[in-house]
Amino acid sequence: MTNLKPARKREWRLRNPEVQTPEAIRALADQLGLSEITLRVLFLRGFKDVEQIKTYLEPRLDQLPSPWTIKDMDKAVEVLVQTVQQDGELRVFGDYDVDGTTGAALLTWFFRDLGFKFSVRQPDRFKDGYGLNVQAVKDAFEQGVKLLITVDCGITSFAAIEEAHRLGLPVIILDHHQIDPEKGLPLAVATVNPQRKDCESGLRQLCGCGIAFYFALALRAKGRELGWFETTAEPNLKLLLDLVVIATAADQVPLTGVNRILVRHGLELLKNSDKPGVRALLEVAGVNPKNISPSHLGFTLGPRINASGRMQSASTALELLTTQDPARAMELAQEIEDMNRERAQVQNEIWDEMKVHIEAEIAKGRFQHGIVVASPAWHEGVVGIVASRVTETFHKPAVVISIREDFGKGSVRTFAGKDVLKALQNCSAYLRTFGGHRHAAGLSIEIPQIEAFADAFDREVGALPTDESDGALYVEGECELDELNYRALQELERLGPFGNGNPEPVFRVRGQVRNASLLKGRHLKFQLFPEVSPEISIGKGAPAASTAKSAGINAIWFHADERHTQLMEIRQAEMAVVPELNRFGGRVTPTLRVRDLKFNPELDPPASV
Repeated sequence: MTNLKPARKREWRLRNPEVQTPEAIRALADQLGLSEITLRVLFLRGFKDVEQIKTYLEPRLDQLPSPWTIKDMDKAVEVLVQTVQQDGELRVFGDYDVDGTTGAALLTWFFRDLGFKFSVRQPDRFKDGYGLNVQAVKDAFEQGVKLLITVDCGITSFAAIEEAHRLGLPVIILDHHQIDPEKGLPLAVATVNPQRKDCESGLRQLCGCGIAFYFALALRAKGRELGWFETTAEPNLKLLLDLVVIATAADQVPLTGVNRILVRHGLELLKNSDKPGVRALLEVAGVNPKNISPSHLGFTLGPRINASGRMQSASTALELLTTQDPARAMELAQEIEDMNRERAQVQNEIWDEMKVHIEAEIAKGRFQHGIVVASPAWHEGVVGIVASRVTETFHKPAVVISIREDFGKGSVRTFAGKDVLKALQNCSAYLRTFGGHRHAAGLSIEIPQIEAFADAFDREVGALPTDESDGALYVEGECELDELNYRALQELERLGPFGNGNPEPVFRVRGQVRNASLLKGRHLKFQLFPEVSPEISIGKGAPAASTAKSAGINAIWFHADERHTQLMEIRQAEMAVVPELNRFGGRVTPTLRVRDLKFNPELDPPASV
């Protein structure tokens, strides 16, 4: 009999355990025609009456707040109007990630419709680093640009914007990142960022592309006043929501309020996008636009757009999202598909090597509180993704550093609510530069300092308070497998997209495991059938007659730990799962995505081998 190792222990907590109102849920189910499992999720998120639920399920664009409520929006529009009236050239400068790329693409489509004279640039992750840089400002000035507009960056680009100010080149900042509490705002002519303390818009949850969309709303309104559309067609900004939805889902901003409105309408637009690049991206990724779901945003579209900036240059993704040529779009989409495949391969190779190293170091007594690993063989573009995998696997904050010839660049991720930015501040003597927020950050470090920094980071993280709830897995409660039918999963999709602020529903289920196998050597695929009744004797071999015809449901556990692959040797288990509709090859099937597993080897022994 195989000796099963228990999975890493993770606490499961019931979301809002005080909400126990089955009678009210049943009453609403009758009124709204929704399943009880869907209403349970809504209740746990605070939606408890008919009108609240209807509004949540059917968000309208006319519920969006006015763009003029954002501080400096009026200044930004005024400066841009003056520039175009003087026939001045604009330059859009977007960051290299999904948010910055889609935001720059959005302004490209909008400015093109308006007939503006403009150009677009992005930084190179490997040469320039994050955000607006001094050389980019000098280049714009020398090339005759009269107004620089940053998207998803700029709020911390003090040196670059000081240079622009010195040259007399005005800058508009469209950003959503945190403002430096000591330095304040850069010397821009307008800083459109709802994170400002003096901004009362209540739109802090917008991503960078969302800010660009709001800027377009305000500029179009001003254009109406000025008579821009008396002889030309007015741009339909709803057609830009396919870009906004991709950015919003990828940037992990709260998917509530305004963002939920934008995303719900953007998802519908994605199904019939007028952009050749978006259609081509879906095609090469094997996604039928008619069947697109919220999960495709985070697992399919976002990673592919990001792969461009991670592996080579973000300009490939930007050209893809802005081209009007379907043939060129298909060429670019295939390039990005190849980059994403390379990204996944590189990421997996780094992870496989790193995991062995970390386990060996932990066995020696290192990494008690925080993990710091570094190598010259690790690709700088994927260390952030791998750092997240480290925290998920080892349940500790992590720093993953890619070593260049002269220094190292690292990504930092937190676990259990530890303030990693505070830890970096306390270790600043070992660092060249660092920045970010309490959950994620970046740093650069001299190579001889890495070992000392690793010890200091471990010590400082250990001294920080822990929010254990951040490491817990929240579940909606227990449900039977037959409750997770096609209709219920369709309804649950309408509650999405899920992410920050609107967590995906996780249910506790029990069942019998059959037909388990490994996909690509790291993903566990199996079928889960209703649990065998305890009074039925189960022998090795065929299932009991009473359960042989029971309906099963497909399940998958992505990046399953090696010890979890031993699920192939047990027959029954208790799992925390996310139910979703899998759309592949023209078929739509209910599927469970496993988040965690619990089993008791004594009560549920593995099969003999």
